[in-house]
Amino acid sequence: MEEGFLRLSRRFFSNEMWKVAREFSECEAWLDLIQSARFDATGEAHSELIGGREISYSRGQYPASISFLMKRWKWSEKKVRYYLSKLKKKGMITTCNQQGMTVITLCNYDDYNPVKDKPKDNDKGIDNDKEISDLKVSVGELRAELRAMSQKMADKIEDLGQGRGNKKKKDKEIINNIIPPTPPKGEGLNIKARSLFETHYRQLFGSDYYWTAKDAGAMSQLLQKLKFQREQKQMDVAEDSILYALQYLLSSIKEGWIFENFSVTNINSKFNEIVSQAKKKAYSKTDIGVVLKDNSTEKYKDKGW
Repeated sequence: MEEGFLRLSRRFFSNEMWKVAREFSECEAWLDLIQSARFDATGEAHSELIGGREISYSRGQYPASISFLMKRWKWSEKKVRYYLSKLKKKGMITTCNQQGMTVITLCNYDDYNPVKDKPKDNDKGIDNDKEISDLKVSVGELRAELRAMSQKMADKIEDLGQGRGNKKKKDKEIINNIIPPTPPKGEGLNIKARSLFETHYRQLFGSDYYWTAKDAGAMSQLLQKLKFQREQKQMDVAEDSILYALQYLLSSIKEGWIFENFSVTNINSKFNEIVSQAKKKAYSKTDIGVVLKDNSTEKYKDKGW
């Protein structure tokens, strides 16, 4: 019998049978997403401080980082990412990372947790949750386009010499208040470092990095710290060597608060902490100082560096 419902009390998920430590099956992981998603039917977004960030989410949504799901389901990072990707392809969920943390939206949440006495639009074939989810994706794409347009507008004003003095300053302030600006591309090492960071972020989280105004200065400071560290140890400070050191530094961040709040500004502010943690990891006698000293990838090929 395929139609109808099998009633399951939410108290089931507090039962010791459910709470026993184990590796979840894909079915259990799906049940966990359903019961973890926000149930409140008021329609108002709920804000919560998670990992140092204020995250806003609504009914049928669940904010959860990859590292959190790895620990909760006892899965590897690769398995979690593959599973979420499979659910997205099947149209069961969508994900959004615009707030600095992955927010999972269950596309047909009302089918699993219907609101009592809520009128349905079955006759019209309307899926409100999916429409809302699609709208959020469109809004994200629109914001990206607006950021690019605002940057072009600011560049054009400067090139044409318009809005001099106070008027020019006021125009830029208006633009900046509407949409956070993309940091200037910079030159030489900075632009290469920015490209390296964007590529690494995209490989980690499957989305483009959202640059803030503070990130431009933070990237310059981060490169200066890497260069200073190498100079103190009488190491090579050529561009390729510093970029190699930056790549290793980013790759060493795999969990914890810094991973869940992965940004140029946070990495720069926690630089000493990241270096300290990297020295304690499972590379026995090799620490970050040694890695930053020698730019030979052949020497560390067996370590994955």
